[in-house]
Amino acid sequence: MGWDAQNTEAIEFAAWLGRSLPVKVKVLSAVEGTWKKPLSGKKYKRWFRDRAQEFELQAKRVLKAHIPRDQWAKDFAELAERTDVAGSLYSCAADFSADMIVLGSRVKTQKSRFRPSSTADELMHSSPVPLGLAPRGVKLSRKGITRITYALIESSKSAQPRDEGRFSGLPYAATLACVLGVPLRIIAFSPQEQTDDLSLAAEWNESTLGLLDRARDQAYGVASAMGPACADNFDVHAFVASGKGWKRSIDSVKWKKGDLLCMGSQPSDQLKRVFVGSREGEFIRFAPVPVIIHPRGVK
Repeated sequence: MGWDAQNTEAIEFAAWLGRSLPVKVKVLSAVEGTWKKPLSGKKYKRWFRDRAQEFELQAKRVLKAHIPRDQWAKDFAELAERTDVAGSLYSCAADFSADMIVLGSRVKTQKSRFRPSSTADELMHSSPVPLGLAPRGVKLSRKGITRITYALIESSKSAQPRDEGRFSGLPYAATLACVLGVPLRIIAFSPQEQTDDLSLAAEWNESTLGLLDRARDQAYGVASAMGPACADNFDVHAFVASGKGWKRSIDSVKWKKGDLLCMGSQPSDQLKRVFVGSREGEFIRFAPVPVIIHPRGVK
C-alpha cells in the first residue's frame, strides 16, 4: 500500500479487502531531505534511520485503528527515498510477493471521485501487479465485498467494439466473484458521444450486445473451470449503461457500499503491465467505488 499521511482511503480499502479475503498489509512511504547542504554518508544513514523509525510509529498507529493485527505483514512499514516512488513501490511489491498495490486519491478531490497523484498516474501505465485505486471519501460496507462489477469501456462512435483482448481482466473478476460467492455484473459503459449516423449507432448497439454475450460466456467458462460448487451458484448479469458523458453514464448505474469495480488493461509495448488508456483514465475519475485494474497478460 502506498502511504499518504493526508488521507486514509488506501488503508481503508486494504482493510475492506481484509473483511472478505485473507490479506497481509505492508505500507510504503517516501521521504525527502530538507537540508540545504549535502550530508556525509554517516550523517545521512543516521537521518534516514530516524525518519524510518518515525514512520514506523506513525504507520503502526494508523494500522491499529483500521486493520486487525494478524493482517499486518511482519515488516509492516518501509520507508524509501522520494527520488523514485513508483520504482520503490515496484521493488517493495516484488520483495513482498504482493498480489496488489493499493493507492488513494489526491486530497483535493470531490468525494466519491478519484484523482490520481503523479505516482498513481505512473502506476496506471506501468504497474506489474494489479493496481487498486480508492476514491476520495468512499464509504465501504462492513460486510466487505458483496458484488463485483466488470467494466467494458466502449465508444458509441465506433460501430465495432475492440477485438480480441477486450476482455482483459474478466477472468480475474469472474474468479474473484466465484471465490467470494458474490454476483458478477458485466457492464458496457458508453458516454453517448453524439453522432448523426443512426445506422452507425444502431450497429454499435447490436455489436455491444453481442460483446456482452461473449463476455458473459467467458465468465461462465471461468466458473465452470473452477468446479460445480462455483458454477452452480454463479450469478452473472450483463447490460449497457449510457449517458451524456462518463459521469452520467456511471451515475445511471446503482452502486452499493459493497461494490468493487474491476477493469482490464489496454495493449501496450510492455507485457504484463497495467496500461490505462485515455478513455479508461477519464472513466476512472468518476468511479464511485474502489477499482482494481488488472495487468494484461497476468493470470
